[in-house]
Amino acid sequence: MAEVFEDSYSAEALANMENYIIGFGNLIKDVGSSEGFKNVLFGMRVMIDGKPKRIADLSKIYAGKAPRTLELLVFSREHIQLIVSEIKTHDLKNVKADTQQQLITVTIPKPTLDDLTAMEDQIATMSRSAISSLTKIRGNTSQRLKAALENEFIDGATMHKSRNKVDAVYDTYVKLVKLHSLKKRKTILGSYFEPKDAEERMLLPELTKLKPLPEPK
Repeated sequence: MAEVFEDSYSAEALANMENYIIGFGNLIKDVGSSEGFKNVLFGMRVMIDGKPKRIADLSKIYAGKAPRTLELLVFSREHIQLIVSEIKTHDLKNVKADTQQQLITVTIPKPTLDDLTAMEDQIATMSRSAISSLTKIRGNTSQRLKAALENEFIDGATMHKSRNKVDAVYDTYVKLVKLHSLKKRKTILGSYFEPKDAEERMLLPELTKLKPLPEPK
């Protein structure tokens, strides 16, 4: 009976932690990438027959063949110039249109130092949020285990074993968040990168062996 309860408490916590890690991996991957700018295009709108229409509803948007480009396959030629004009108002000036092929190509500008700093801040915010979520899961699980022990649903040995299992995975995932945040910052900042503290300096050698975070199932 004790083994069943241990499974139910630890398994739920570990599954929830894994979900947060997967979500974090997807978010951090898009920072500074073409996919990140692609998401910006989804929010843009143009006026069609007096009504605002999303660019994403008027075209198919995908990463371009050339580096740092996006391509929009526009469904109707009459909307091409409207879309081009709207994109240019969002600091994306290098926009080319091929009316014959109904294709718009957007070249993403090289980020300024201010842009890089903003991306670094964005990564830091995502990392804090991910670690906070993992900590909350661990805390909730600890409370549930304590309540189960008090209600004599499990014994002390089972509680400690389950808690230790959750704590071990928590420590692993928190370290993964820190490592992937560090790697992303290093990739984005290039020669501008500097570790912020002693912990980051200690983690740097581990980046060479770092594996990608799990993908959504």
